Amino acid sequence: MKRKCCLNLAAMAVITAMTACLTVGALAGCKKKTEEITVYMPDGAPALALAGMMQSDTAEDGVSFHVVKSEEISTVVSYEDEAKNADFCVLPVTAASTLLGDGERYKLAAVLTHGNLYMIAKSETGLDGVLEDAGDLAALLGKRVGVLQMNAVPGLTLKTVFTKAGVAYSEWKNGEDVRSDVVNLKGIADIAAEDGSLDCYLVAEPAASAQVKKNGYKIVGDLQKLYGADESGNFGYPQAVLVVKTELLSKSSKSGDFSVKEFLADVEASTKWVATASGEDIVAAVSAHMDDPAKETALKAPLLTAEVVARCGVRYASAESCKDKVKSFLEEMKTVSAKTVVPADDFFGTKI
Repeated sequence: MKRKCCLNLAAMAVITAMTACLTVGALAGCKKKTEEITVYMPDGAPALALAGMMQSDTAEDGVSFHVVKSEEISTVVSYEDEAKNADFCVLPVTAASTLLGDGERYKLAAVLTHGNLYMIAKSETGLDGVLEDAGDLAALLGKRVGVLQMNAVPGLTLKTVFTKAGVAYSEWKNGEDVRSDVVNLKGIADIAAEDGSLDCYLVAEPAASAQVKKNGYKIVGDLQKLYGADESGNFGYPQAVLVVKTELLSKSSKSGDFSVKEFLADVEASTKWVATASGEDIVAAVSAHMDDPAKETALKAPLLTAEVVARCGVRYASAESCKDKVKSFLEEMKTVSAKTVVPADDFFGTKI
């Protein structure tokens, strides 16, 4: 980690190669003692974004990384005792806006992933043609689509894409009649537990590639492309975001010995590192930082080819550059879920 060091000017005149930490009234060349900076993230694709930093992490750099189950990540920003909460945390954009969107306790520092959701199917289901763009979504009318996390980012994004395309959908359960005039969406808990009897499934990478490799599925649709591209031609939407404690951001701007700006520069470098890193190096980095050492990461080295990692949507976007896109995405999502929270302007750490 990059840490700012304060040297006593009087001591600098007498420091030699043999006495690098001698003092003249104060320590010279040594880091100030501070509380350790804590960084939490959910296992899976979001952890890919910080794998480069974890790969180069040391016990002496003053920053600790923790990888937890996705269902546990919201707890580390929700303790009543603020000292227990993470200094930095990677969260789904919906959770971040709902829990922290007023900007009082945390600020959004960056978007780290921009979508890793794909539609997979078996050839016998009749979806042999690939869903290239939103105009092809009508091919799913009358079909049954299994959806992981129906009421979180995956399911809500899919519903948003259907709504934008003017394609009707309805939630469906086993035993009910399948409607021919809508896309029939069924919530599923685990793609690995499915028998493939539904026409199509919405799955996150790298689990999608695992199903293609092991169980005869093929990718028939890229939800990021179906959603659309931004003004720079990048497909996708804000998915996983990095937030930072407002208090830490304030201290950092007042010449503290930890620089949020420098930390974020390292985060951006980490998002680029993962694009060319080997699956073995990525998994080793994440495994070494599992918050519960008894748990294994869900990431599997053989699956993490450059192609699969690219489909995980890891890309750094600063709070300033992504503010409008985050707000517009959540405004769109609010049309399919009234519970969606659009964050206040003060949530975005645009002055970092």
